[in-house]
Amino acid sequence: MSENENNLLKKRPKKIERNKQIEPTSSFSRNSIFTTPEGTENPKVEKKVEKTTTTRLSFRNKDRLNALVNIKGLVSVDEVLDILLDEHEATLTPDERRELRTMVAIYEKKR
Repeated sequence: MSENENNLLKKRPKKIERNKQIEPTSSFSRNSIFTTPEGTENPKVEKKVEKTTTTRLSFRNKDRLNALVNIKGLVSVDEVLDILLDEHEATLTPDERRELRTMVAIYEKKR
């Protein structure tokens, strides 16, 4: 064996280089997890863009929805449906609302 190969076979422990101690920029407190500091406002949650899907409906209903979009000056059929569904949900009894929330949660989990 050559001297180079002999050196490769010898196992030498690697030297550990010590760096300076890193200090945390902020400290952790268990109390800060469960309480909110006073004077802070709730952060504004940006409305994230939702994925879209298609729904089958009759040409009559499609035309009615598009007419409502134009009359009300809305951007999309989705806005019209949001308004209509919110108004309809407002007429439901508390039991029906609870059932609706449960059903919506089930459909969202299926996705």
